[in-house]
Amino acid sequence: MTIKADVIVIGGGSTGTGIARDLALRGLTPLLMEKRYLAAGATGACHGLLHSGCRYVLADPHSSTDCYTENRILRKVAASCVEETEGMFVSLPEDGLEYQRKFLAACSQLGIPVEELSPAQALAFEPNLSPEVIGAVKTPDASINPFTLAAENARAAAERGGKIMSYTRVTGLILEGGRVKGVRAHDARSGEAFEAYADFVINAAGSWSHQVVQEIGLSIPLIYSKGSILIFSRRLTETVLSRCHMPADGDIIVPSETTSLFGTTSMNVEELDHINVERHEVLALRNELVKMVPSAKEARLIRAYTGVRPLFKEKEAKDDREISRGFVLIDHERQDGVPGLVTIVGGKMATHRLMAEKTVDAVCQKLGVNTLCTTHLEPLPSSRKHGFVSLRERLRKIDPGKRKDAQKDPVICECEFITRKEVEEFVKETGASDLDTIRAQTRVGTGPCQGTFCAYRTLGILAEMEKLEDLSPNQALRSFLERRWRGIKPVVGEDQLREEQLTEGIYAGIFNLDQERDPTEAITSESSDKR
Repeated sequence: MTIKADVIVIGGGSTGTGIARDLALRGLTPLLMEKRYLAAGATGACHGLLHSGCRYVLADPHSSTDCYTENRILRKVAASCVEETEGMFVSLPEDGLEYQRKFLAACSQLGIPVEELSPAQALAFEPNLSPEVIGAVKTPDASINPFTLAAENARAAAERGGKIMSYTRVTGLILEGGRVKGVRAHDARSGEAFEAYADFVINAAGSWSHQVVQEIGLSIPLIYSKGSILIFSRRLTETVLSRCHMPADGDIIVPSETTSLFGTTSMNVEELDHINVERHEVLALRNELVKMVPSAKEARLIRAYTGVRPLFKEKEAKDDREISRGFVLIDHERQDGVPGLVTIVGGKMATHRLMAEKTVDAVCQKLGVNTLCTTHLEPLPSSRKHGFVSLRERLRKIDPGKRKDAQKDPVICECEFITRKEVEEFVKETGASDLDTIRAQTRVGTGPCQGTFCAYRTLGILAEMEKLEDLSPNQALRSFLERRWRGIKPVVGEDQLREEQLTEGIYAGIFNLDQERDPTEAITSESSDKR
């Protein structure tokens, strides 16, 4: 099989899908390849924080300005993905107020609108904040769903003729006459190897960017920074809270849908595909959170996950946090004498649209395309119809007293208020045939039960819709539950331990999954400690 497109995009995170969308809006036909499901890398392992730029006002002012500008744009064009939580940087006694004074001055200088609050005002704004707070600054941070964001970018590209290929691994670049003309790839589901050709190739593979180019003798200097995050079973706060001190481990909590996300850590790693959250990280993070949100001491932890930030190494740094969160666009023709290829690395999810714009600008210039970028004006598909759907709205939606079709459309996931109809519509619209993709985009299996009940229910829907042609039902269930367990293992205890015992009773005692082993490996073997 041979495929042709105008531009091939490698990587299905926020940057890769954002690039595919931008290309399509400019009249080009993109072909995007992602080795797993969309947002399976750093995008899906992020904090879910739509940065205001405030975190970097002292250490990285340029990145701060980019973050704030993009924050305002994404609130409009990606409204369905963004919850307007707002944010607050808080000072505790051990922090003092000197950093807060510098912080306020830097925000003012950069034009980021903030508001200084007294301790009483801070507690009124966020009652679950520690009463020990000595100062606070209200900021324009927000919560964003990274999985929906990537999916909506991809959907926008597909609407205009783009092709999105998940579970498709790029195995090499095709060089002809010294120019990159395409890629060799492998379809993990069918097992088929094939080639794809295009006028240009964009490497947006994040932490795997170096691996993409090293086969043809190129190198990208990256530092791999592991970050781990905890998930709590409920919203501990209604606003994004950050400690008002130099960025450190465990200083941000983000309300995310029905849960709270807290982290993160920063440590160098060499391994990309098999990283795990360690128990000592969980304990250290929770201890830090309790200082800021005391109720977290008794809150139920349901999961931990980790990802790798690809940081571009321009200079030596003693700490990962000293490396800029800005992005770098590498023109391999100019740098390495290899035309037909660019790489985009670094940055943050908050700046993914800007990263895509600059990348596509460069590619269009080389291809002689003069169409200007419109991604800052054109809403994502779902954002054309509605904004963020709140928990209150979701709960109202499943109220059996207000639904005439409650029996025909039962709730599949009680934790996340997802009905059968929603799953069916998602599968029909996207062609999804695996539990991980459905989980990432609908949140089935992300609540406290971590798939105990909704996993087999969703699998039953897929079977009825004849979507299980690639995996046996038991293999699909086992793969999904094993990946869930890897994120649960570091935090399991008390209520979550009892939940896991129930899960084991259902799937081992009733479905016999612990005895019926399939020699065929799961689609992917990478660590899957994402949400």
